[in-house]
Amino acid sequence: MVRSFAGHLLVTRGTHARCVTGPLVIGHRGASGHRPEHTSLAYRHAWRGGADSVEPDVVITRDGVLVCRHDLDLALTTDVARRPEFADRRRRLVVAGREHHGWFVQDFDLAEVRQLRARERWPSSRMDSARYDGLLGVLTLEELLDLREAESQRAGRRLGVHIELKHPELFADLGMPLDEPLVDLLRRRGLTSALSGAAVMSFDPHILRRLRREVDTELVQLVDEVEPVKRRRLQRVATYATAVGLHKNHARQRSIATAFGCGLDVLVWTLREETPVDIGRLFDLGVDGVLTDFPELAVGVRDQRAGASVARAS
Repeated sequence: MVRSFAGHLLVTRGTHARCVTGPLVIGHRGASGHRPEHTSLAYRHAWRGGADSVEPDVVITRDGVLVCRHDLDLALTTDVARRPEFADRRRRLVVAGREHHGWFVQDFDLAEVRQLRARERWPSSRMDSARYDGLLGVLTLEELLDLREAESQRAGRRLGVHIELKHPELFADLGMPLDEPLVDLLRRRGLTSALSGAAVMSFDPHILRRLRREVDTELVQLVDEVEPVKRRRLQRVATYATAVGLHKNHARQRSIATAFGCGLDVLVWTLREETPVDIGRLFDLGVDGVLTDFPELAVGVRDQRAGASVARAS
């Protein structure tokens, strides 16, 4: 039985007789605990470690190409600050009332972004990942979808992608809306149905409502840690989204039950330092999926629990 692509009754069957029953495991920015985030190695490591899907954050270049980066400031995860040819691009930007100084993606076209090399965000705590600094470039979303197809064929099962749209209001104000090129891309790739393996996530409800008018893709309303999880709000979310993404500190029985009562699946973000015991507690709450920097840990917990269930039934 399959409740939805994100559903906690998920059953995925592969051509190699692989059967997975249980919560969806989503590699957050790929397997970002092991490889620099949003790189081909991070995504591949996640899928090959058993993740069902990966989560690329998406922003847009000056010439309208969707690329896989979490931040507006490219300096946080690339070597742009070390490149003298781009020294004059550093500037001030105010986002949501906060002042930032950096090299912002909307000031670069794709050809320029392709010159940059990815770097580990937290090199002191993720030293193994930092060994890959400078080896990999910045992926476009379309290149990630190409990688997904290749890895799905290799795995013998349909692998997913949970696309998070970052700063949609800011980009729209700049005349660079994220939803228009995304819809075009999803249509070209045949990813507009609820069963396509693609999902779109955002903290911004306005862009999700616009997308609902264009595609039948799974939509996930993300809820920030500081936002209350109220029934009335979840009822509104259910009019355009199929799932809600709760911060792990909101992952309590009452909030999850309320979301289920509104007809929403529940994803939980982002697991970083959690132990297998912590992950098991989330699974006990019935969540439909987890976003994690270390997807192989969640896959291991899920597989162990599935094996125990089979043993009890036999």
